[in-house]
Amino acid sequence: MQTTVRLFAAALLASVCLGSTAFGQSRRVVLSFQGGGAGHEENNLNVGLAAGFGLAVPLMHRLSVAFEADSWGTRSQTSHRKLYNGRLRVRPFLLGLRYEFEGNGYFSPYAVAGVGYIETKFWIGTLPAVPDVTIDQTVRSGWAGYFGAGIAWRLSGFWDFFAEIDYLIRTAPAKTFTQDVALGLTTDEIWVNLHVVYLKLGLRLLL
Repeated sequence: MQTTVRLFAAALLASVCLGSTAFGQSRRVVLSFQGGGAGHEENNLNVGLAAGFGLAVPLMHRLSVAFEADSWGTRSQTSHRKLYNGRLRVRPFLLGLRYEFEGNGYFSPYAVAGVGYIETKFWIGTLPAVPDVTIDQTVRSGWAGYFGAGIAWRLSGFWDFFAEIDYLIRTAPAKTFTQDVALGLTTDEIWVNLHVVYLKLGLRLLL
């Protein structure tokens, strides 16, 4: 993942250095469709395949307000005071500002930053059998911040291809519920690191 981030950053820097004229699309409404991979910082969460869509509405020259909705699922491995074996669904709803730098008529780099609401749901998997004991976990949804950068390539007067990398910042409170026939119900409050590097590729329709 670190190698991918470095290569993407190098490509973005090169595009900024080569740009000379305006890309000429920031005054148009843009509808986007994307897919990619979401890599969690938490070491017991796997990379998830993601998909989503977005909408950008121009505010002024080169500056747009951008809305995005994505979704992915990831598997967790049992770890002490973290999530147990199971499946976590993550659905970010993001709202931010996107600034497009000068391009060369064929491609244009841009930066984006904002806030979002991260909806999460966890399904616990199969655990080692313990007589008369049942375990469950929940992860709370909540607010997050994000920032990112990308490059858009012009395909036609109405379509762009784009590559973007975002970093989502979210630490979520979670709970472990243990139901024991002899001891009753106990609750353990934990924290789940939901910081994510989201690399995505997609198409943008210029309306």
